[in-house]
Amino acid sequence: METSGSLTEGLEFTDLAQLSGEEAGHKVAVICGGVDELKALDIIVLDVRKQTILADYFVICSGTSSTHIRSIAAQVQDRMRESGFRAKPEGEGDSLWVVMDYGDAILHVLSEETREFYDLERLWADAKMTQWPESQPAS
Repeated sequence: METSGSLTEGLEFTDLAQLSGEEAGHKVAVICGGVDELKALDIIVLDVRKQTILADYFVICSGTSSTHIRSIAAQVQDRMRESGFRAKPEGEGDSLWVVMDYGDAILHVLSEETREFYDLERLWADAKMTQWPESQPAS
């Protein structure tokens, strides 16, 4: 599957050429593009390939309200569907945490308070962490 240059421009992985050629890399690029388009906050990509068999990458971001979180999840779901990938969001409704599992790439969209409480970045601290460059850090 080919990756559009505009979707991978912001990624700063050690070996972007290798990542963008992988299906997981394409998924991460599409996910990050979707969450960034809807102004998700503090977008982080965790490379968890050495820590777990659950996935290769986690994309973690924050939304400002349950409506914003749902909108981000819907945007990613639409973009991923256009790319041929399907997942059903877990945590719909007024949820403060939505998870979308695309196999080797998993998206977590959380409220800022929920993200601070569960602190997934600390839980997966051994993973390589990359800030999505176009996002604005949460305050």
